[in-house]
Amino acid sequence: MKHHTFRRIGVAANLEKEDIAQVLQDFLPGLVDAGFEVFVTEKLHDFLGGTKGVASGIPGDCDLIAALGGDGTILRVAREYEASGTPILGIKAGHLGFLTETLSASTIEQIKVGKFEIQERMRIQANVMQGQTRVGSFTALNDVVVHTSGFSRMVTLRAEVDGAKMREFSADGVILATATGSTAYSLSAGGPLLSPTIKAILMTPLNPHTLSDRPIVLDADAEVTVHIVSPSSDIRVTVDGQVGVDLGAGQHVVVQKNERPTNLVVPSDYDFFNLLREKL
Repeated sequence: MKHHTFRRIGVAANLEKEDIAQVLQDFLPGLVDAGFEVFVTEKLHDFLGGTKGVASGIPGDCDLIAALGGDGTILRVAREYEASGTPILGIKAGHLGFLTETLSASTIEQIKVGKFEIQERMRIQANVMQGQTRVGSFTALNDVVVHTSGFSRMVTLRAEVDGAKMREFSADGVILATATGSTAYSLSAGGPLLSPTIKAILMTPLNPHTLSDRPIVLDADAEVTVHIVSPSSDIRVTVDGQVGVDLGAGQHVVVQKNERPTNLVVPSDYDFFNLLREKL
């Protein structure tokens, strides 16, 4: 990791968070007073009703985007600004979170003097395929889940890795996660924890019928294909728990590493294992 200097700061926020008004009140004026060029999303600008020294719209050449909210806010911002590759700093407005930092009196000064570092976090891409034709495409920082959306109904899935059959199993679905996502849905489904900068694809069956169907960690360059074996009309693909589509008849999902990582800004004394001890 390398130290970076930030001057042009974009700010996005989850306006539904209970404490967001206070976080904004503590953060935005401090950035302006510290001499940063500050830009906010159009939605946030409307919410604020205009704030001195703050421009509407986050340009692509910002040095940093501060995502105020929770982990879900970072996931959304990472997806929306994926193409720019702008580093993202998560500021907490809530409780449990593996990706966000607590706003403190020293946060703005730390940004100003560069006491943050940038971690490159791998993303994955999910292509929904109809035969050889791609009919949908998504990227995720945490996970892609192929699952049933009906009432307690299992589905039989066939997983292939690089074109070779890996396993066929009955379950509520399957989670394909990054190392960053190993602390999210995959963890609650019994998947292992991975150090977040590891480049890998983690496959975790969701409530499998057979106990021998265990999670497995695959190489980052693996191409994982998920086919629906048992006919069903209620299979869904959900990305980072936020967006998704229903899987049509005869469609399958191909998941692989995305070429664009998410650049996550973390404190220079970031300690993943200490974070685990605190959260778990």
